[in-house]
Amino acid sequence: MKMSTVVRKSSKIIAPFLFTYGAYLIIYGHLSPGGGFQGGVILAVGVVLLLTSHGYRLVRSTFRERLVKMIESSAALGIVILGLTGLIFNAFFYNYLRGGTIGTLFSGGTIVIFNILVGLKIGTGFTIVFYILLRRMERD
Repeated sequence: MKMSTVVRKSSKIIAPFLFTYGAYLIIYGHLSPGGGFQGGVILAVGVVLLLTSHGYRLVRSTFRERLVKMIESSAALGIVILGLTGLIFNAFFYNYLRGGTIGTLFSGGTIVIFNILVGLKIGTGFTIVFYILLRRMERD
């Protein structure tokens, strides 16, 4: 079923704001409420908004499933590497990146990197789940 022009145009306007807000929550999650999980879910909601308003085929051609899976796998690998690299310095997930003044972006050390990786993992993971669900619905 094709959505109306108003829905399609407004979703194209709203989706970039969702992606920007999701990225903001991911990057600044250690300074304010938010973080990788919350930001990743909002990134996925942006994709779902486009899926429902423009259809599976168009969104799938923009956000290719192979690329989304590669980003998800890379984020998972990055989380494992980040955790194991901490072992080299002291303990599992040890914060070995020091510096930055309190309240700034780089004051969190490895937490910022961890939030970015978790946000990518969650956002792409939910996107893949919705791709699978829509593919099953397309078959029926």
